Amino acid sequence: MDWVAQNKKLVLGGVSAILLITLGLGIRQNLAEKKILAASTALHEAEEKLEKELKVAGTTPIADVDRQLTETVGALRKVSTDFAGLHAAWEAQFQLADLYSKHEPRSGKAIPAFEAAISSAPSIREKVFALYSLAYAYEKQGKFDEAIQQLDAAIKLDQPYFKAEISLSRARLLARSGKVAEADKAFEQVSKDFANTDLGRKADQWKAMRSL
Repeated sequence: MDWVAQNKKLVLGGVSAILLITLGLGIRQNLAEKKILAASTALHEAEEKLEKELKVAGTTPIADVDRQLTETVGALRKVSTDFAGLHAAWEAQFQLADLYSKHEPRSGKAIPAFEAAISSAPSIREKVFALYSLAYAYEKQGKFDEAIQQLDAAIKLDQPYFKAEISLSRARLLARSGKVAEADKAFEQVSKDFANTDLGRKADQWKAMRSL
């Protein structure tokens, strides 16, 4: 009791400091939650704009994404910059890249857009998915070596997500690029690693077709 009495100011000061820290953390958490909600709302509004503009465009694919989907492109860009670091920002960037890849595969606009999605990926899973999508964008342009490089980068991340699909796509691209021996070896590896699965059987089918 004597110690408490003698050190009352010290004790109360420590309690006050703890309360201030707790209050500060609570405020920060509340602000973070509000920002996440705002980001999700903004992304949803961008998706609604896309739905409306696609209806106006009528036919797909869209010949000029930037011109025909002006509001959507602007909204997605705004979400990706205003909420950088949040998952919604990455998703907005990925959706923009995917629009370019789907509607303007030969324009090359998807390449830097997917690269931005890769660099801003909030986790390895999203990064792997973006690398896989970038590879597909390169494939659409007939740039098989560049596509294979992206798949190799995805495989090096050593994540289970899409591993079978990535490995099979890599084998297929090796075949398309004329690297026959490497392709056959890659198909065999997929068949071995993913035996008794649909993708493993697809690898067997691809190799069988190549031997005809």
